[in-house]
Amino acid sequence: MEQEIPGSLINRINAPVLAHLKALSAHSDIAGVLIAAVKRLGDVQIFCPDVSTYRYVVVSTEGIIFGFAVGMNTIAFRLDARMKGRALMTGAVPYSECGDDWVCVTPHGDDDWPKVDVPFWALKAYVFARATKPG
Repeated sequence: MEQEIPGSLINRINAPVLAHLKALSAHSDIAGVLIAAVKRLGDVQIFCPDVSTYRYVVVSTEGIIFGFAVGMNTIAFRLDARMKGRALMTGAVPYSECGDDWVCVTPHGDDDWPKVDVPFWALKAYVFARATKPG
């Protein structure tokens, strides 16, 4: 049974993200990677509208979505300009469907490719979200 989006997430910053994710799903493996990455952070809320049908998973703090998991291998984070630049230089790709602040840090399965540090990017996105007011 699908749950309603929490009222705290309905704001102008999250609107493009929620609109994009509306019909998307996430494999449990990639959702698990995201959830593990935010486990050590402080005030984080995890929302999935319907776990039984593998819907998307978002992570938020203080009403700001700062990351999500969709598909088989996509994890995206909202980063400030400095960290977004670093993410892009180290293999992330823009995820402009959700706005200019978003990048995809898809973990690679290739042994000859450096492992993506999802917890690092989760922390940077979390810090940026905590400095943002929902408005």
